[in-house]
Amino acid sequence: MKLALVTGASRGLGRAIAQELQSRGYEVVGLSRSKAEDVTFEQRSVDLSSVSGIETAIEEITPLFESADSILLVQNAAWIEPIHRVGQLNGTKVTAHVHANLLAPMLLANAVLSFNKPTKLIHVTSGAAKRPISGWSAYCGTKAGLDHFTETLALELDGTPHRAALFNPGVMDTSMQAEIRSSSEEAFADLEQFRSYETEGRLRSPETVARVFAEQLIDRPLENGKTYSIYDLIK
Repeated sequence: MKLALVTGASRGLGRAIAQELQSRGYEVVGLSRSKAEDVTFEQRSVDLSSVSGIETAIEEITPLFESADSILLVQNAAWIEPIHRVGQLNGTKVTAHVHANLLAPMLLANAVLSFNKPTKLIHVTSGAAKRPISGWSAYCGTKAGLDHFTETLALELDGTPHRAALFNPGVMDTSMQAEIRSSSEEAFADLEQFRSYETEGRLRSPETVARVFAEQLIDRPLENGKTYSIYDLIK
């Protein structure tokens, strides 16, 4: 059995990726706080924004590893909130943000690799990992941490049957973009730029991005340690 675990699979890019993987013969399990409607892949309700929630998620998926011939872990779930300047951040939201965006991917990767089945780990990153954006200190910080963790993980996986890579999907028409557009100029200096992405029709659909993701990272051999960017894959 080819097992695929997709975090944040209830909507947006995660849902679209889960459906692409299912069409390619994977046994897909989606891990999300809520469940998607009108899908046929298996779903588990988990909350990756707390340590106890991450531990529960690991308990949920561990029994699946025994029957898997190979494992694909797509770590897509992420929070954008809180959007605000440092000094005005909500501490509880920052803690949940770091758990969901950085700690959960680290611990899920650790759990999956402990079974030593042939494994591919793909972590969804962002341009914010490389570029500081005013108001996004939490998001920029956790995405940068995820990038460096993944690159270090890939270094450790050299010479093994496992692979780890990053995927930057660019800006898409998702609920995260809606959250960004609903923030304030006081909190987020680049607000009007992100609003223009919608008004100028510059947001790709999650389905388009998921199709390219599957064609480039799933249908072809995954290059260990590589960062795949939608901007390089769609001209």
